[in-house]
Amino acid sequence: MNYEEAVGYLLDIPRFAAKTSHENLNGFLNILGNPQTAVPAVHVAGTNGKGSVCAFLASILQQAGYRTGLFTSPHLVRINERFQLNHIPITDEAFLSIFLRVQEAVRTGMNRGMVHPNFFEFLFLMATCWYQEERPDYVIYETGLGGRLDATNVLQPCLTILTSIGMDHMQYLGDTLEQIAGEKAGILKAGIPCIYLHQQDSTADVIAERAAELACPLIPVEKDRITIDEIQKHIIDFSYVNRYDNRYNHNIATYQIKKTALYQTENAALAIEAGYYLLMKDPELTEGMIAKAVHQGIFQMRWQGRMEELEPGIYVDGAHNEPAIRAFCDTVTRLYQDKKVILLFAVASDKLYNEMIRILCEMLTFETVIVTAIPGSRATPVEQAAEQFQKFTACPVLKEPDCERALELAKKQLTMNSRIFCTGSLYLVGSLKQGRRTNHDQF
Repeated sequence: MNYEEAVGYLLDIPRFAAKTSHENLNGFLNILGNPQTAVPAVHVAGTNGKGSVCAFLASILQQAGYRTGLFTSPHLVRINERFQLNHIPITDEAFLSIFLRVQEAVRTGMNRGMVHPNFFEFLFLMATCWYQEERPDYVIYETGLGGRLDATNVLQPCLTILTSIGMDHMQYLGDTLEQIAGEKAGILKAGIPCIYLHQQDSTADVIAERAAELACPLIPVEKDRITIDEIQKHIIDFSYVNRYDNRYNHNIATYQIKKTALYQTENAALAIEAGYYLLMKDPELTEGMIAKAVHQGIFQMRWQGRMEELEPGIYVDGAHNEPAIRAFCDTVTRLYQDKKVILLFAVASDKLYNEMIRILCEMLTFETVIVTAIPGSRATPVEQAAEQFQKFTACPVLKEPDCERALELAKKQLTMNSRIFCTGSLYLVGSLKQGRRTNHDQF
């Protein structure tokens, strides 16, 4: 079997496998020698911002000299992106090697009556095996869906992080914020600290109740402690006072991130707390070394698909639920208030896209809207999405099912006084980045 055949096997798994129990997954881990215990793990859950927090924290740890693994989802262009070491994706050769190792364990387990792991479980098994072989200092694992029932929740981490919580995947996680918070808080482990974004009291109470049951120290990040000081051409300056600054009697701590999206300041603050917590445990690092690693790590972080400039004047953002769309609109309003907005939109059919579209039209004024489609069976038909836009905006609403042709259509309207924003789905972002890479590879 070669790399392409291994990827094909993985992509075919949804046809013949279903979500299984943690008991079944632990059985495969036992066959593999429990690789998930080989490296200290940080476990991250939440509705939005998980990948960004993981990337910020990984960048901080790398700046401190640590080799850092990163397991995230989904991938945008290549499946290898899900497995990273010091922000470098796994090679095709290593990918194939760990695939074969897991495949052999799966065969052994199925001969014992176990159930074939689903797609995400198989990838998680691969990740644990690769990091066992590579032995980084830490691995940061992002949950796939929810928390309590997620495959990654078999981990026994040294730290858990809960990012922003909002309405998404309600068919699996519940139809209230409190229910969703309960599912996310399912990753908390007895006695293990949890850093969380304090949004509304109702969800914070759910997290606090779960933490009390497990005697977990809680480290809140309050949004009102984050202040955006200045927005420069390529940089956002913000202030955030964390508990370590208070300990050392600092009055204020200022940080810089690349100019991407305003919501990244909240994700950065979570990573700042996590970075300090982990690095303070290292007796070889001085206070100054830790502070430098945190500041540099936040500034150097790169993460695809989050208000990323794909080409000059063209931005892609993976907002795919109501709270993420609100954060996207806030960024566009505050950072590009002097530009006309050309919107390229596609969304999955299992999202509350009617509400997403209403929010977009209420918060932003568009020059043009171009509705396109994500690849695959989950795509919302362009006619349905376009009809919703026409209810809420008087601007031209164009339809082009092929996302690459839709982008070319948008480019024809791009001027010095306008910007193109592509949002609604990470799958749209991935498709546009794939098309850009493919077109580039042809020359």
